[in-house]
Amino acid sequence: MNLNSSSLDENMKNFQEYVFSFYGEGGIEDIGASKEQIYQATLRVFEYCLDSGETDIQGAFTSDLSLIKEILVNEFKLK
Repeated sequence: MNLNSSSLDENMKNFQEYVFSFYGEGGIEDIGASKEQIYQATLRVFEYCLDSGETDIQGAFTSDLSLIKEILVNEFKLK
């Protein structure tokens, strides 16, 4: 599959909005995460995928929500 950077950027932006709807202010599981914190946590997930040899980084998936929440709670001290 050939993904250009604009489609990857769009996938990442859409996923970050999705994550914000869960963990941002007024979200389903509001832990007070800012969009910048979610951006940083999402980048860490992508870095992990690259470092671990994951080849399927078309975009982040719902299964990554728990990993992102863990990063937000542990690294940004959110509850």
